[in-house]
Amino acid sequence: MNQFSSEQPLLSFQHASEALLSDTPLLVKTETLPLSAAHRRILAAPIIADINVPNADNSGMDGFAFRFSDLNEHTHLNIIGTAYAGHPFNGEWQSGCCIRIMTGAHIPAGFDTVIMQEHVTVSTEQTITLNTKPCFAQNVRKQGEDISIGSQLFASGQRLTATDIGMLASLGIASVSVYKPLKVGVISTGDELFEPGTPLSQGGIYDTNRYTIQAILTNLGFAVQDFGIIADDPDALKLAFEEALSNTDVIITSGGVSVGDADHTKTVLTELGQMQFWKVAIKPGKPFAYGHFKHLTQDGHNKRFMGLPGNPVSSVVTLHQLAIPALRKMAGETVSTQPPLQLPLACDISKKQGRAEFIRASLVVDNTGTYVEPLKGQGSGMLSTFAKSQGYLLLDAEKTQWQSGDLVPFIPFDCALN
Repeated sequence: MNQFSSEQPLLSFQHASEALLSDTPLLVKTETLPLSAAHRRILAAPIIADINVPNADNSGMDGFAFRFSDLNEHTHLNIIGTAYAGHPFNGEWQSGCCIRIMTGAHIPAGFDTVIMQEHVTVSTEQTITLNTKPCFAQNVRKQGEDISIGSQLFASGQRLTATDIGMLASLGIASVSVYKPLKVGVISTGDELFEPGTPLSQGGIYDTNRYTIQAILTNLGFAVQDFGIIADDPDALKLAFEEALSNTDVIITSGGVSVGDADHTKTVLTELGQMQFWKVAIKPGKPFAYGHFKHLTQDGHNKRFMGLPGNPVSSVVTLHQLAIPALRKMAGETVSTQPPLQLPLACDISKKQGRAEFIRASLVVDNTGTYVEPLKGQGSGMLSTFAKSQGYLLLDAEKTQWQSGDLVPFIPFDCALN
C-alpha cells in the first residue's frame, strides 16, 4: 500500500525530500572503464593507493641539494654532479658536497635540503656559496606527502572530476569500476505543446521543459531518452509510459499532475503502479508527484516515476531541488547536502504563509558586504530569470516578513544548471 495518498494535505519540502531520499534503491549495475572514459562517472568501488605519490623525496625547485648539517662546518659546497627529473644522481658523495638538481628530480639518500639557484653564487672552481641560509628540508617534496600508500583516495559513490582523473593516473591506475549511467526517460504532456521549429497554432506554446530537463540530466551524466510530447489522452500516455518502461529505470514527465480535467498522468500511473505522494508545500512547484511502477528492474526494484509541474520555472525548481538528489542516489552517487549560505537581504520582502518559497536571486556587493537581492518577476513561467540570478533565496514556509539586513538562506546554483 502506498505511503502517501493524493488526497492528503501538502507535504512540507523537508518531508518530501526525506521521503524521496529514503526510497532510493540503487537502480544501476557496474562496468569497468579505462581512465580516459571515466570522467564524471560514479565509482562503484573505493580506490586504495598502492604506491606513494611522490614515490621518493624530490626537489620542488631548480637549485642545489645538500645535507643541511654540513652548513655547520662548511662555508662552500663542492658541486659533484647533476640530477634531472627521470635521471637521478647515483654517484658517491661526502661531507661538504652538493649536486645541481632540477625540479622533480629525486634527492639522493643522505641529502635533505634544496636551495634555489637564485640564492647561491657559483664559482669557477665548481663550488657554491650560499647567499642566504635555508631552513632544514626547504624545497623538498617528501615521499608520500601527496598520497601515502594504503590510504583511501576515493570512496565508492564519488563522482570523478577532472582532477580526480589526474590523481588516479598518478597512482598508475588504468581502469576503474563505475556504475552504468541511470537511464531516465523524459516525456512532456499537453495538447498545447509544440516542438520548436514548427508553426504555433492559436493557444499553442513551445515545449521548453523537455529540452531543459534533458540538458540538466545530461549535465549529471544520466543516460537520457526523449519520448517526445504526448497529447492529453490517457491511452496515448499509457502507451508512452509502457514504451519508456521497456528502456529506462525512471520516467520524468512535465505537466499533467495538476488538478485540471486533462491532467491524466496520475490516473495512468495508478493503473501502472502507485502514487507515493503528490503535492508539496513549496512555491513554485506544488504539483510535484512521485510514484512506483509495477515494472521491475533486473534487480527486482520498482521503476520510478517523477512528475514535474508544467510551468517552466516550477519544473526546474522541483527537478533541481527534489528529483535530482534522489536520482543521484539511484545512480549510485553518495549525496552530501551542503547547508545554505546565510547572507543578509538587500531589501524588505514578504510572502504568504504556508509554503516554502524558492526565490531566484542575485548577489550584490558593496563596501559593507555581500547581500542577497530577489529578482523582480518571480512568475512560474519566467524561465529567463535563471539567466539573471545566481541561486535561490529560500524563504521559510511559516514566516511572512523579512527586513533588509535579515540573514536568509541562499542556495547557489550548481553545475547541474550550467
